[in-house]
Amino acid sequence: MTDKPVGSSLLGGWLSAAGVVCIWSGWLVVSRLGVIQTLTIYDMMALRFAVAIIAVSPFIWRYWPRHMRLWQIVLISFGQGVPFMMLAFGGLQFAPAAHAAVVTNGTLPIFAAIIGWIWMKDRPDTWRVFGIAVILIGCSLIGWDRDTVGAGPDSWIGHLMFAGGGLLVAINLIATKTWGLTGMQAMVSIPTINLAWFGPVYLAFLPKALEQASWPEILLQAGYQGVLPSLVGVLLFTNAIRTIGPTPTAAMMAMVPAGAALLAIPILGEWPSLLAWAGIFLATAGIRLAAGWRPGG
Repeated sequence: MTDKPVGSSLLGGWLSAAGVVCIWSGWLVVSRLGVIQTLTIYDMMALRFAVAIIAVSPFIWRYWPRHMRLWQIVLISFGQGVPFMMLAFGGLQFAPAAHAAVVTNGTLPIFAAIIGWIWMKDRPDTWRVFGIAVILIGCSLIGWDRDTVGAGPDSWIGHLMFAGGGLLVAINLIATKTWGLTGMQAMVSIPTINLAWFGPVYLAFLPKALEQASWPEILLQAGYQGVLPSLVGVLLFTNAIRTIGPTPTAAMMAMVPAGAALLAIPILGEWPSLLAWAGIFLATAGIRLAAGWRPGG
């Protein structure tokens, strides 16, 4: 039996990308909720990978990416693993979910274009460069925003962390396509690699608040973090990259900022300001242009 993507058709790829948009929008809001409650960010990461490894353990031997070297697997795992989580969760301690959505997903196509140019000799055309400029304007508006609920004078720290997270995801995206990592291979290797080194560090050295947190809070973070982004999200994201390609997949991510901002209103009470909405609009348009969409196309 061969390891086939979830959808072998273009329709399956686009549906996979749409699923990732929904999961990532919800993940930003659930993660923001987690960092302002009782659990530490280290608790959240431990719950994420512990639940994921339990779910994928029966498939590790069968789907381990043996065609890749260990350093390649480790590099890819950074983009959806502990290094990315550290930057994302850390940034959400300083800035609201809407800011995270704009900066992380806005810098993603910028870094993807730069890495693609250096690594794959894929020089961006005029429209992509224009899209990058529009994204930068949108991110600049977010940088000036202090009226969105949850934004403060230290939001810039979160913005820098979100940009670092965008860089790691861009590396993950390009490397996944280049090295032919399948959805099932990513789903088993990413939690395995991350838990193998982070688990002992967490147990021995990092602060914990599991005993102080309520069971609903623990179950929400364990269930959402450990199942949707770590398993379903990885599978869909990888399938979208392999089926429709990195550029259209990145273009679909343009929907995440608005989705996260809308979800944050009823769940977190984080109402975006007019400046934030302008940044979201410009970043969304810029992401689409940088990812290959063309007016009238």
